[in-house]
Amino acid sequence: MSTPVVRHPDLLAHRAEFPLLDAAVYLNTCSLGARSERSGGHLEAFLADWDSLGARAWYRRWLGELDALRDDFGWTIGVAGSEIALAPNVSAALAVIASAIEPLHRGDPAALGRLRDAGIRAGTAARPRVVTTALDFPTIGHQWLARSALGMELVVVPSPDGLTVPLEAFAAAIDERTALVATGHVYFTTGARNELRPLADLCHERGALLLVDAYQATGIVPTDVVADGVDAYVSGTLKWLFGGPGTAFAWIRPALHQALLPTATGWFSSANQFAFLVDELEYAPDGRRYELGTPSVPSAAIARGGMELVREIGIERLGERTSDLGDLLIHLADGAGLTVATVRDPAQRGGIVPVRVADPKPVVAALADDGIIVDYRPGIVRCSPAFYNTESDVRLLVERLAALVPPADRVVS
Repeated sequence: MSTPVVRHPDLLAHRAEFPLLDAAVYLNTCSLGARSERSGGHLEAFLADWDSLGARAWYRRWLGELDALRDDFGWTIGVAGSEIALAPNVSAALAVIASAIEPLHRGDPAALGRLRDAGIRAGTAARPRVVTTALDFPTIGHQWLARSALGMELVVVPSPDGLTVPLEAFAAAIDERTALVATGHVYFTTGARNELRPLADLCHERGALLLVDAYQATGIVPTDVVADGVDAYVSGTLKWLFGGPGTAFAWIRPALHQALLPTATGWFSSANQFAFLVDELEYAPDGRRYELGTPSVPSAAIARGGMELVREIGIERLGERTSDLGDLLIHLADGAGLTVATVRDPAQRGGIVPVRVADPKPVVAALADDGIIVDYRPGIVRCSPAFYNTESDVRLLVERLAALVPPADRVVS
């Protein structure tokens, strides 16, 4: 097989914007994207506003910056910024959504009626179940395990090949008791993608909703949540949006806003936020109804810098280069006798390329000693080249992996 061609070499002009790339061969974007200088500039502007304006900065600058960030996130998934809810992290976003779904679990007639009004075949019986998969990030399952005392049940669908969960496996798990299917767009260990539209159609046929955790997809997988039939979508800036920790977001299909009323709220979720009425709660008419308290403005400033870069380059080009670098890594790993634990079709893969290693921690530590930064999860060294990586970066990584991975973990030829 010929060596894969890596498209968009012009994007390497952006390498100079990332100080980290001068300090290390960084192939760990699926854990934390590198910070660009423009994010630093946005943070400096925040600090300058704080110093010069104090609390006036809220009205002069910061509320507008938060609206701009909602617009940025809406752009990534094809919706208006007004439909976006900001959150400090995906766990908080999921907790708010879980609070809105809880009445469905116990069969509240009003809640089920509102869901039917929104076009979901919810029926009239309680729906205590949430379906997720063995490949999903623990945060998803933990939301409902923590609510088991309320009668909520978690169903975990196994992966037959350890890489993917086919549609028929979901179909076997979704029944008339299922309120929600909550799963990743791209799985965090294997890098395999879910096809959202067929899964959404399956959920809706059974009267269930589909929630997508897209943290490993947003920024490299072009997404249109409306066309895909998604009901709820959560993601954040830590990874492929190059915006650091402290900022995430949620989108709930607007037709479901009246059906899914959160009981986890904050003053940013109020329609009359600045009326300061302690004895009145009117939800915001848009996506803000799923927000909590005051967002972290410095984190939002950093995120604005990352989004500026993503919008300038475009998600399609970012995804194509990331995919090509992944193809190159797989090709070289195959040639070195390493065991790659992901799908081979780039159209079915995100930005993660895992290499099987029974005890990956010392391998990752040895790579770090060589200035090569990757990560590990149980049984794998998790590699994730991004648009700013060179082909030489990938070759160096595979060369060092070939020297470090024990023979027992290699492909038997």
